[in-house]
Formats: sequence, C-alpha cells, structure tokens
Amino acid sequence: MGEIYLCLDVGGTQIKAAAVDSEGELRREIRYFPARAKEEQETLLAHFVSIIKEIRVPETEVKGIHLAFPGPFDYEEGICLLQGLDKYDRLYKVNLRQEFAGRMHMAPERIRFINDASAYALGEMGFGHAKGAARAVFICIGTGCGSAFGLDGRLAPPGTSGVPENGYVYGAPFQGGCVDDFISRRGLLTLTKELMGTAMDGKALAERVRSGDEKARACFLCFGCQVGDALLPFLEEFRPEVLCFGGQITRSADLFLPPVEEYCRRAGIRVLVTADTSLRTLQGLTRIP
Repeated sequence: MGEIYLCLDVGGTQIKAAAVDSEGELRREIRYFPARAKEEQETLLAHFVSIIKEIRVPETEVKGIHLAFPGPFDYEEGICLLQGLDKYDRLYKVNLRQEFAGRMHMAPERIRFINDASAYALGEMGFGHAKGAARAVFICIGTGCGSAFGLDGRLAPPGTSGVPENGYVYGAPFQGGCVDDFISRRGLLTLTKELMGTAMDGKALAERVRSGDEKARACFLCFGCQVGDALLPFLEEFRPEVLCFGGQITRSADLFLPPVEEYCRRAGIRVLVTADTSLRTLQGLTRIP
C-alpha cells in the first residue's frame, strides 16, 4: 500500500474525486460532485472542503491534497486566475492553497495543483498506455483542447524542442482562428451546424451515425481531419512514439480518429484512446513533480 493522496479533478460542471495511493490504486470508488462553479466565493470554498472531507478514508494518514484545475491558474502558488469563462469567476486571484490549508489544518506545501491535461498525461505515463514511452503527446478533447507532452515518463520541461509554451496547443493558429476553436465541443457544434444544419455535440452526432446516417458519419470524419490537421505541426516537430486521446468525445473515437490514425500509421506513431480519463487524471495527481 502506498501513501494516500486526496485527489480532485475539477471541471466546470463536475468535480471527480477519490483517495488514491502512490501506486495508483483507488482506496474507494471515484465520487462525482456538482461543480457549483457559478456560486459565491465562500460557498465554493466550503464546497471544495466538504468534498475533500467526504473522500477521506478513516484511519489513514493523508500525504497530500492534489487538485487538477483548468487554466489559467498559477499552479506553483495555488492561485486561481479563471475569469470571464463562466466558471469559478468568484475564485479569481484567490490563493486556494492557503484557503484549503487553513480549513483542513494542513501544511500549505502538502496541497498541490496542476493543469488537468498534465495530470492526465502523468496518469497515462505512470499507469496507462504511455508507460515506458520515451516521447508521448496527450490530447484531451472536451469543452476545449487540453494537451501535454511527455519525455521518459515525465512532463517535458520548458524549452524542449517541439513543445509549445506550457505544453498547450489550444492557442496555436489554425484555419483563421486557433486550435481551441475547432478541436473542442464548440468546434464540433459549429461543424455540425455547417454540414448538418443542426448543431450537435459528440453524443448526439454519434447516435445519428449509429442509426445509419451516412451524412453524420462523414461529418465526424471531417472533424477527425481537423484534429489531424491541427496536431500535424506538433507531431512532425516533436515526433512522439505515442499519441493518447482522452476526454468525453473519445467515447466516439472510432468515428472520428481514422484520419488521425492513417497519418500516424505512416509516421510510426501509435494512437491510443483512454477508456477512463477521470481515473487516469486522478492517478496522475499522485505523481505531481
């Protein structure tokens, strides 16, 4: 049995949480809580603390409290910088490390924060598809396009050739906008509106495909081509062995990934899809460097 960490994967609509040991084993099942991301500051802080207390395993010593948070966020200092994104606005410039430390009666240095895509990458490198890979790229497609780059089981350090600042691909120029405009839920909504006449998310579009709608199938493949085109410059420059996809839309990976897989086959890159992104993210939180 390894050391116990209380781990939270903080999203805009839901918070996934569990006690996880350093060997990646869940001490209890993953719990799901509403994010309540639009609430007032004190309500939000109390909500986080209640979640942390609920997932704590009695009679066990906690090594640390680790949280995966979307950016912008000062991960080193534990300061939330989210603003104008319709989630956690009331926590803007709040030092969550100090707040949680005081409320949990814990030393501040035992409370750590990391980007959610980085936590997912650490989980895959430590316990999943990318274990043992020398070079790997991780893409999470959800409300936005999260990303991380790995070298020899660790997050690629700043300045690594072929790695964008912070490992983020979302802001890279793409088709007159940026990657995040196209490789995301809203990107799929825009594409389906243009091609199908109705805006649909991944679940709705997948249902159309599986009911035999060939136009919906072609639309999904078009989305896959966009994913491949957006990632191509990074794959060519970084040259990973493995490309891992996570996030909600990967439940429909078989419907949009073929164009990406075709390019990667020629480039000698293995394309792998994570079955449970939440689990890998929570496991990755135990490996924050």
